[in-house]
Amino acid sequence: EFRRVLFRSEDNEIQLLDGLDGLQTLMELYLGNNLISDVKEIVKLKQLSRLIILDISGNNLARDQSYRIYCIFHLRKLKVLDGVSIEQAEHMDAKETFAGRLTEEILESRLGPGRKLSEIKELDLSSCRLRDFDNMFDESLYPNLRDLNLSHNSLVTLRGFGYLPKLRILKIKANRLETLF
Repeated sequence: EFRRVLFRSEDNEIQLLDGLDGLQTLMELYLGNNLISDVKEIVKLKQLSRLIILDISGNNLARDQSYRIYCIFHLRKLKVLDGVSIEQAEHMDAKETFAGRLTEEILESRLGPGRKLSEIKELDLSSCRLRDFDNMFDESLYPNLRDLNLSHNSLVTLRGFGYLPKLRILKIKANRLETLF
């Protein structure tokens, strides 16, 4: 028997998307007009493998210009977002915009839960298909980083690489570097 499972909690004061990961059969999620402001909350819905309809319109995160393609990139099975069907061109745009970009979410998934960036001394991001790291490397995030491996990616530049006072080893073998800075 096939049944569509939905969850509706609109016009409330929901700020975070914690606790939904146990709803594995959820196909439709309606959270319009709440208080969700951080677009990164969307990543918490990745575990919902059957989610095809999502409505979070009316939340502050929807004001972010890249909000729609961010959702499409991270929730690849979505068919409808905020009442509008998702087109193939949007999937391609989302992939081009976000694929290969190092983000906090990728780091967290690579490092595991509970590990703080500030405590990391060695970081291996080799063979992650990275094209860009979007100013993710600086002293404020990694004050203790000593060894960084970015080998076997698709980086074309190290522009945006910040000040890492304790960095002693930087491996960048087998990239597509055209310029260092």
